[in-house]
Amino acid sequence: MAVFGYRVTDASGRIAEGVIEAAGERAALDRLREMNLVPIRVWPAAAAAERNGEEAAREGPRAARKDLLPFLQGFKTLLSAGIPMDRALEMTAELFRGGAMGPVSAFLLREVRGGSSLSDAMRKAPGAPFDRFLVQMVQAGQATGRLEEALDQAYRFMERSRDFRANLLGSLLYPAILLAASIVSVVLLVAFVVPRFAGVFSASGLLLPLPTRILLAVSSFLRENILWLAAAAAFAYVLARGALLRPEARRDWDRAKMAWPLVGGTVTALETSRVMRSLSSLLSGGVPILSAFVIAREVSGNAAIREGMETARERIQGGAKVARALEETTPFPALALQMIAVGEETGRLEAMLESVADTYEETARRSLKNFLTLLEPAVILGMGLLVGFIVFSIFLAVFRLNEVPF
Repeated sequence: MAVFGYRVTDASGRIAEGVIEAAGERAALDRLREMNLVPIRVWPAAAAAERNGEEAAREGPRAARKDLLPFLQGFKTLLSAGIPMDRALEMTAELFRGGAMGPVSAFLLREVRGGSSLSDAMRKAPGAPFDRFLVQMVQAGQATGRLEEALDQAYRFMERSRDFRANLLGSLLYPAILLAASIVSVVLLVAFVVPRFAGVFSASGLLLPLPTRILLAVSSFLRENILWLAAAAAFAYVLARGALLRPEARRDWDRAKMAWPLVGGTVTALETSRVMRSLSSLLSGGVPILSAFVIAREVSGNAAIREGMETARERIQGGAKVARALEETTPFPALALQMIAVGEETGRLEAMLESVADTYEETARRSLKNFLTLLEPAVILGMGLLVGFIVFSIFLAVFRLNEVPF
């Protein structure tokens, strides 16, 4: 049994804190509900304590965005329990007191009590912790009278996006460290270790083996031109960044990435999943389709998709079907477009968009796993060959020196 801390509210709206033993977080939530309490937040008791106000102030807007999901979870739970909005905001302000979302909750409370809508207050919140996606979801939820449902849709979308991004970065961490360590090791060997043997070999006056001469030439070139090489790399980077600032170049570059060998399929699946899940959440939350396209296009980091989504929106506004407009303007996979067309024909577009997102999220996971399965042994093999060549070249020269009569 593990120990969990909790914050709950009772039927009168009072907040209480404490600890509870349970097999897991879900079991702790169930036990609290059995006690006629409304859980606001449950966390492992061994977790770090909340940051104090000074630390949160130093972290600023980043901390507010980091605490956004716990804030949404608590806020939507309170609203679902029937607590009025202003009282729910007052309770979240108290709940996150000392954290970055405390002042944000207090600001929302003042604005709402002053007559502003929640979406307008979120749009003007200090530090801009609420992105356009969330604000539009709240606005649509208020307009349709389904605010709790819209908040739940937004929370699930943001939680899933966060988890997927964390898994993606975690999968890439080990190969990235391995590749960086391999490059640094080879450079250090060639630039600093090999030159120590160069003086001995040149003093012998012997004709060195070809591999050794190649190794010494590369080592000498790196040592003599390291600054020029670094400057050239920096210049090429700045030049490429400048070129990609042009919209046409950026669009062509992003479109080409989706066709690269090995990684192109993963990039395509990632972008497809991200945009389709955003569209599904927005439409399910009551956001009109034209507004949903405007917001969903901003979720993508691919300029070709963003431009295509805007063109597709204009065609939909002119009466075209969603699947046909996307097919003619965006580089989304054919299977995704076919699934969207089926969703339109059956009147289940939101559900089909979510299915497309699930399908391509899983495709992205598989593609990334396959790519990393190839990358890791390739990096190890390449490192082994380079180090082997260096050692082989040095030993060839050493053996040649041993043949010299004293």
